[in-house]
Amino acid sequence: MRKGRRLSLRGSATVSGSRRAAEPESKKKKKLVAIHQALNVDPVDVETLRQSAISEGGLLTDDIRRKVWPKLLNVNAYNLPPKPGKDIREGHKDYNQVLMDVQRSLRRFPQGMSPEERGVLQEQLINVILYVLQRNIQLHYYQGYHDIVVTFLLVVGERMAIALMDILSSHHLR
Repeated sequence: MRKGRRLSLRGSATVSGSRRAAEPESKKKKKLVAIHQALNVDPVDVETLRQSAISEGGLLTDDIRRKVWPKLLNVNAYNLPPKPGKDIREGHKDYNQVLMDVQRSLRRFPQGMSPEERGVLQEQLINVILYVLQRNIQLHYYQGYHDIVVTFLLVVGERMAIALMDILSSHHLR
């Protein structure tokens, strides 16, 4: 009799434990479905995307972020600004400070990245920051801005990062 009870208790504990472990996965799946539905309606359901972004777990993956961030900021992925030329750096009042901050930002790049890859990304990071500041003369560079920009750069690339940061900087980070 005792053995039967013990098996019964273990059985319910296991079922209960696996149910708890499945709950986060179920929440993620529901969130994924909600995000994909919000992206596929016309017009895009920006409010659902916004709620998903600020809820626990955020937008879950970089692939989803690449799709959602432009929608949240109303950026047309087919009309991106051009890549900045090297002349963006010439005479820019914030160039030296940006350069120093970017050179100190090694911890923000993924581990295992080659020095060459990191160098390219650091150059792009400088370009994105200076391009946005040049287009928005009312903005001023501040410590930590490069940390925000590098997050977008690593996920969406240089041209989309410029478009997103242009809007984010002039409307939300002021």
